[in-house]
Amino acid sequence: MIFDRINLTRRLIAALGDALWLASEHGAHDRIPGFSELREEAARDLGEVVRNAYNNGGITETQAKAAMRPIYSTANEVRHSV
Repeated sequence: MIFDRINLTRRLIAALGDALWLASEHGAHDRIPGFSELREEAARDLGEVVRNAYNNGGITETQAKAAMRPIYSTANEVRHSV
């Protein structure tokens, strides 16, 4: 259950990162602040979920580190779920 939440949140962050890139590439600069805000909110949520899961013994240190690895793209997240 916790890994589903972590993986879905990581994919959401990746999708929002992709949306930011697309907005920038296609001149939709009015969309960038909204996507950026949502991405940062999701990143804070991910950090909180991982910290709580680790501190409560729900995940190991290795799993927590894997959950907090850099997020590059949606395609990358699909291939490398926690």
